[in-house]
Amino acid sequence: MAEKILVVDDDVDTLRLVGLMLQRQGYQIVAASNGHQALALAQAENPDLILLDVMMPDMDGYEVTRRLRAEAATSTTPIIMFTAKSQLDDKVAGFDAGADDYLTKPTQPRELFAHVKAVLARTTKGKPISAEPASKEKGYVLGVLAAKGGLGVTTLALNLAVCLRIRTRKDVILTEIRPGEGSLALELSYLHPEGFSRLLQRKPDEVTITDVENELILHKSDIRLLLSSYHPNDVKNEVLVDRYESIVRHLAFLGDYILLDLGPGLSSLNDRMISLCDEIVIVLEPVPHTVMRTQLLVDELLTKGFGEGRLNVVLYNRLRSEMMLTMPQVQQQFKHPISVVFTPAPELAYQSSKNNMPLVLLNPDNLVTQQFAKLAEIVTKKSVRVRE
Repeated sequence: MAEKILVVDDDVDTLRLVGLMLQRQGYQIVAASNGHQALALAQAENPDLILLDVMMPDMDGYEVTRRLRAEAATSTTPIIMFTAKSQLDDKVAGFDAGADDYLTKPTQPRELFAHVKAVLARTTKGKPISAEPASKEKGYVLGVLAAKGGLGVTTLALNLAVCLRIRTRKDVILTEIRPGEGSLALELSYLHPEGFSRLLQRKPDEVTITDVENELILHKSDIRLLLSSYHPNDVKNEVLVDRYESIVRHLAFLGDYILLDLGPGLSSLNDRMISLCDEIVIVLEPVPHTVMRTQLLVDELLTKGFGEGRLNVVLYNRLRSEMMLTMPQVQQQFKHPISVVFTPAPELAYQSSKNNMPLVLLNPDNLVTQQFAKLAEIVTKKSVRVRE
């Protein structure tokens, strides 16, 4: 579930602007325009973080902070004071009252996001994320999704993960959010994967970051894998949404890039998973009905805040067929920009599956490999901008 931030400011324009910026980063926003309202909402909403103005007419931010710290329910809730008061004595007063961080207005959006992420990463509230080490920065979480099955989501996620590793030399983790429908294990010749299933047997607060790390498999491409079971009976684990969320939150602190193979559609599980993602890659097939369904999927994601560069659509041609639309025809029907077009390569895909090896490693000089490398470059540039 997306972290919830309570934004408190008596200036309505500031409240609206800051709330909108944070929503676009995937956070859930609750707003208060005065100190008394802030105290009530902090109790009722149990936010993960409070972004608090100091200069308010009825009760200033220092007093709000002292009262929050005096209540058991909010005594450890992280607080960032966000104010135009920039003197050293003002900052000292804020920390003395119990603030965790202090940010001076005006500020650049990326500075605000950096402070929010840092405070959320290092604070403890008894939630699954509390076990994350403060010394490790949260990785860039990327979901790969399609409007329907059979479009090559897993193949794209695997080859993109390998290209990210080759390009950045950073730690890359790929996992399947596909209970009972995992295919990576068979594609890469790992029989009967049990790691994810073992983690799902525990309650969210029983799983530690070490437990998750111990279940990761190091592939010869140097990426690490958390594989879903392919046993049909394990599809029942799809209802364990909170357990998946706990595991993915831990994964986010174990790698620099975390790729989630989400498969098709917006199930209740996927709906929760996308709230944890910094970016979503949408796999689009150039077939009329699929284009229409994908447009509906993108429209829904836009309502969930995945605009402003957080969506990345790729046109994935898996087969050569007269039924396929041309790129101009696709763009006539599809309103969102397409970043990469993959050419059909069924023979290479067959050889990749036969040799249990990612296509980009089996055919490093092929055009399709270059297209995966281009997608990795786009993702890398976006991740750098987010982290700045």
